[in-house]
Amino acid sequence: MVNQQRKDKAMTQTQTNKPADTIRFGGVKGVIWKNAGKDGKPDRYSVTYVRSYTDADGNWQDTSSLSEFDNLKLGVLIPQVATRIAELKAANRADANSDNGNEEGGR
Repeated sequence: MVNQQRKDKAMTQTQTNKPADTIRFGGVKGVIWKNAGKDGKPDRYSVTYVRSYTDADGNWQDTSSLSEFDNLKLGVLIPQVATRIAELKAANRADANSDNGNEEGGR
């Protein structure tokens, strides 16, 4: 019974916790996750870097094991992910300002 409850909870979290965005470059992707801020603190973001490949059955899979060539691709991907996170944070601030009745850029 306890295992079923854990499984149900994990399924619910998987269905509701979707990435904020995914940036891809050359078979490697950075998956951006939004972590809601608590106690008035702003939202934070984390990133998972993975490589996509097809298995023996032709199904797409992801792995966190990266080759030396994948590391070179990360050199291009990481700045793109950082830029996207900055955009997401700016959008969050703009939403917070509009929710508070402030104009964008107003204090």
